[in-house]
Amino acid sequence: MDLIQQINNSEHWPSFENPNFMQELDDLASRAIKQNTIEGYLAALLIYHQLCEEMVRLLIADSRFFIELSIHPAKIKFPKRNRPMFGSALAELGDGIEFPEKESFISKCSDFNQRRNQIVHKLTKKTTLGEVEKNLENIASLYEDIYRIFDDSHDWYRVCFKDFKKDVFIDYFE
Repeated sequence: MDLIQQINNSEHWPSFENPNFMQELDDLASRAIKQNTIEGYLAALLIYHQLCEEMVRLLIADSRFFIELSIHPAKIKFPKRNRPMFGSALAELGDGIEFPEKESFISKCSDFNQRRNQIVHKLTKKTTLGEVEKNLENIASLYEDIYRIFDDSHDWYRVCFKDFKKDVFIDYFE
């Protein structure tokens, strides 16, 4: 799709591929956490991690779209990559456009990823289920912080896109 058509229709701006299912997963993780069981905590951890990855990917897409709009009529090609590991995606986000609370978002996502790695990859190294549970207790709170920053950041980008449409690309729509 051509950039002019894309900016003209907000339905073509970066967004989650399947937002309804993302919300279902978020709800499922919230219910799992409330079970206060190891199984519930682990299920929530894995779901929240996948949701965090999708948030990072969407903010990367926002950043790329912002760059394309900023340099128009020049063009830029972003390399198509296989789905990078979470740490690589965070690094790519770090290299992109600055947005409010970007460093905090990346830091919290990195912290979440470290906790997940420590818990999942070293699960058999723990000595009690209580130890595992203790490591998992704060994941919902951390996820909520990440989601709040993501939501504010994605909204910030959408306002920028609206401003580009109104201020820069207006002549294309008359």
